[in-house]
Amino acid sequence: MSYILCLLFIHSLLPAQCDSEYNKTQSPKIANYDITVDLDHKGKVANCHQTLRWKNTSPDTIKSLRFYMYMNAFKDMKSSYLRNSGGKIFGRDIADRTAEEWGHISIDKMLNIDGVNLVTSAQYIQPNDGNTNDQSIIEIPLEQPLLPGETGTYEMDFTTKMPKTIARSGYSQKDFFLFVHWFPQVCVYEQDKHGIWGWNSHQFVPGTEFFADFGDYNVTISASDHLQIGGSGCRTSETKDKGKQIVEFQAHDIIDFGFVVYSEFDVYKSSFQGVDIEILMPPEHCAFADRYRQAIEHGLEYMNENVGPYPYPKITIVDPPVHALNSGFMEYPMMITAASFYGIPKSIRSVESLVIHEFVHMYFMATLASNEKEEAWLDEGFVTYFEDRITDHFHGDKSSFYNLLGFRSGNAENSRLEYTKLDHSSLGPIAKPGWEINGPYKGLIYAKTSSMLKTLEGLVGRPAMDKVIQTYYQSYKFKHPKEADFRRIATEVLSDVDRDFDLNHFFDQCLHGTEICDYEVLSIENIQTENGYDSKFIVTQNGGLKFPVHIEVTYENNKKELVKWDGAQGEKTYEFKPENKITAVNIDPQNKIFLDINFNNNSLTYDPDKKPILKYAAKSTNWMQTILEYTSFLF
Repeated sequence: MSYILCLLFIHSLLPAQCDSEYNKTQSPKIANYDITVDLDHKGKVANCHQTLRWKNTSPDTIKSLRFYMYMNAFKDMKSSYLRNSGGKIFGRDIADRTAEEWGHISIDKMLNIDGVNLVTSAQYIQPNDGNTNDQSIIEIPLEQPLLPGETGTYEMDFTTKMPKTIARSGYSQKDFFLFVHWFPQVCVYEQDKHGIWGWNSHQFVPGTEFFADFGDYNVTISASDHLQIGGSGCRTSETKDKGKQIVEFQAHDIIDFGFVVYSEFDVYKSSFQGVDIEILMPPEHCAFADRYRQAIEHGLEYMNENVGPYPYPKITIVDPPVHALNSGFMEYPMMITAASFYGIPKSIRSVESLVIHEFVHMYFMATLASNEKEEAWLDEGFVTYFEDRITDHFHGDKSSFYNLLGFRSGNAENSRLEYTKLDHSSLGPIAKPGWEINGPYKGLIYAKTSSMLKTLEGLVGRPAMDKVIQTYYQSYKFKHPKEADFRRIATEVLSDVDRDFDLNHFFDQCLHGTEICDYEVLSIENIQTENGYDSKFIVTQNGGLKFPVHIEVTYENNKKELVKWDGAQGEKTYEFKPENKITAVNIDPQNKIFLDINFNNNSLTYDPDKKPILKYAAKSTNWMQTILEYTSFLF
């Protein structure tokens, strides 16, 4: 029955017609590539040629070019990416493999305009860690240096041997291939934070991903015609003859190009708000196709309205088969890889949450294109913040992540939990290079940053926060913004917002500090007098982060009063002489300070109501009884 429904869904969709002539003037187009690929799917090898046109936009004379050679990270266990892995990536053993199962990339020839082969003088460099066995960055001297403003054209032959998938790029069963970080990609020549020009060329090490210049890509792929091919950009032509196919892609103003190949993809196409949606998934996962489509539509609708128009004409969603799951959970310009398993109910929206997360990367990784190696929080943190907003908006802020058997949680709540459950005393600051982060990367870079942005939203209000993000996006799309750029925009936009906290101090302590925030109500005391009560309560801030906050005081007659507190560390006592005794105290009643690691101790009731405890005890007893009944045959 599910197969029939999948067929009906396929035929109900509109054919996508990706506009390869979309706006071609959005970026500076520093690095432009024409690449041809001849894929030998049996040998797991791609023989390739590329024409690189690279423009020197600096005031310096460029005497050499540097290239990412990231596929060499999967050459052996000596690479900087793998040498400290302990032989496991994503919980899978990787060390014990045959020579055939490793991968690599080599530049066989690089000719300048005069036909001189420059690769003969090339050498691998290790600017991060000095590991001479690492070959993920290569430097190639130029026969003719490039003057400021000049564009150099280089013809390059290269060979990419795909590894059996370790992380993302690689091959798996039934001719599945994911080609990402697969070609010699020129590094970025830019100014550092001190204004000094030079190569930004980090090795491929854990905790690092993208940083490349924008450009136009024309990619032609030749492969066996039994394979389905999808990729970044628009498919401009496709021909088949004598068991071979040639597929051409075109993309403008992107920082990278990836493509996927598989023998068993089902293809689902639709269109939403002028954007073509292509979903590639194995037939056994077809039940998720509509969930993927709806998630992308939610992402497009929300981001278009609250951040800015999606700048590309297409988005491709790849759902890898289970045997290639290590290729999932990732984003590339105009193409994302998701992950699903048979039987995930609609009431658990981990699938939707993941697809939305990866799609939002199209705004921060792909369009703003901040340096994810050096400032990962500018991508992953903002993406998580909007993932939470989008899923909570469409599915309810208390049930968007799961709503199952009477238990539920919102996406933002779940993200915050990833931060609050960490061992805070050992965490470093958010704003540091990815390769220097020790401990739980995701809880810090994704979840803590998202909680910081949610806290800022709580302090200044959603409309002001949206204006900050929209101004930042419009000002810096296609420009590689840094921390200073976002902080400058936030300061300018929020200069007229009535607030009682210092914005620079907010960012300094959240991004560069390691302190926590933990409000707590310690006690409530009521002593009856002739005219009412002598009442007091004591609150404390158990961490070093300081945020202004309101305290809600509830009296016996159900009247409420708001008291302002600067949220400084240590205990603070409030004394009153009310007519009615204080029955409850609640710090931050609207939970605006999302960085608070423990909401449970924010409130205290003078005479606690035991009904909630009885309710959850009854619910737990009921479910325990049900479980025992259904499993009684085991005993």
